Amino acid sequence: MLHFLPLKRHAKALLSLTALAALPLVSAQAQLVNTYTMVASTGTFTPLPASATSPALSGGDQNDGFYNNIPLGFTFKFDGVNYTTVSASTNGWLTFGQNITDSTPANNLTSGTPRPIAAPLWDDISFVYAGTGTPTGNLTGSLLYSTTGTAPNRTFTVEWRDARWAPGAAGPVQSFQIQMDETSNEMRFVYVQGTGTVSGTRTASVGLAGRAANNFLSLNSLSNTAAVSTSTETVDISARASSNRVFTFTPGTATATKNAAKLAPLAIYPNPARELVQVQGAGKGQSVELLDLQGRVVRTLPAGATSLNVSDVKSGMYLVRSGAQQARIVVQ
Repeated sequence: MLHFLPLKRHAKALLSLTALAALPLVSAQAQLVNTYTMVASTGTFTPLPASATSPALSGGDQNDGFYNNIPLGFTFKFDGVNYTTVSASTNGWLTFGQNITDSTPANNLTSGTPRPIAAPLWDDISFVYAGTGTPTGNLTGSLLYSTTGTAPNRTFTVEWRDARWAPGAAGPVQSFQIQMDETSNEMRFVYVQGTGTVSGTRTASVGLAGRAANNFLSLNSLSNTAAVSTSTETVDISARASSNRVFTFTPGTATATKNAAKLAPLAIYPNPARELVQVQGAGKGQSVELLDLQGRVVRTLPAGATSLNVSDVKSGMYLVRSGAQQARIVVQ
């Protein structure tokens, strides 16, 4: 059955359709960090094994130091550029393809340098107790990394183990990882709580920063209801993530393999829609996302979901995406 939009009521939606139709679904611009999507979920934090590499400090100490030129083991595209190395700061962030000379905890995803950056917990944190005296259970943390799997599906993982937040915390507060996948260029932040408790002043930024200033993606918390912004950076996150919290970042363009390119598009009906929308053809294990014309995620459904409620979504043109599959929809 054909669906028609009443001209007066849906003039704006038709204009949006025209604007979106003029844009390719896959473009170089869409690879910028501020077009990445983020999905919060519960997964499993698996500590790196004893065989993982512990790099030598390139500067500073275990409170304010950095580890330069860490090999990924494959090429990873971030913010539209290919990289084969990263450098990590003790203070919960890393940068791509360049050395760190200052591990400063003065978090600034918006315009700070160096860039680009991935920051699972950018704040004044430490692998060693930096308070007055030595509290009971003074465990020293460490940075570890490992590359696993076989080409073209390898994963690089870097782990901040037993970090104190802030440095005067009596015990380890949080361990966290960045996981980067070959080919898909997907990235995940994964967390587990430590035996210690948070203490002192905590004002963290969490998210991604692209090569250019004002190209960033900022989370407003470490909770399962965390939202992201590409215009306002949250610089005062103070509550740690619950154990097994996962934030998954997917590039804003399909970096699909040949097999993914053969996938059938999503089936969306009814379309146009007012309330419930049925979604068929989503990839196994893939969440379903509703994005607006600016590439911002409006709604996210867990893997396996087949219906999408758009009754409270503003009228206009949207994109429904699941992995490398996508389809346009008009909301009335």
